[in-house]
Amino acid sequence: MPEKHGDWRVRVQNLAEDLLDNLGYELVDIDFPRGDDGILRLFIDREGGVTLDDCTHVSRMFGALLDVEDPVPGRYNLEISSPGLNRRLRRPQDFTSRIGETIKIKLAEPLAGRRRFKGILRDCRPQPLTVTVEVDGELFEVPLDENARCNLVYNFDR
Repeated sequence: MPEKHGDWRVRVQNLAEDLLDNLGYELVDIDFPRGDDGILRLFIDREGGVTLDDCTHVSRMFGALLDVEDPVPGRYNLEISSPGLNRRLRRPQDFTSRIGETIKIKLAEPLAGRRRFKGILRDCRPQPLTVTVEVDGELFEVPLDENARCNLVYNFDR
């Protein structure tokens, strides 16, 4: 029976989470846009941040695991990276650990006449994933589906 389009993505995520947990890292995000570049990107983090040596180590370990398990159809290049200062937020724990910080949200469908929100994260409910963001003194309840994109906004004035 052929694999459904998303099944291999779930398999890659599960393999990555298991390996990274054993190595002491956290999987922050996976990006595989399937464009011309064919790059499978994993964004990793750990307490104190990640170094280039960490990325190299994880790349070797996860690359070997992917070679054995072969979950990804077609050709691709593996890239391991730090999530950066403006890291993407996806899971409930990503949001709950950042209450009070500035976030930026892009929605596929408008909410209250807008697709973009930039403000202070005030609350998060996990089921369904909904965040409360304060924009210019006004609170917005923003449901986040798989098409929403949310990033932390680093404040250089700290």
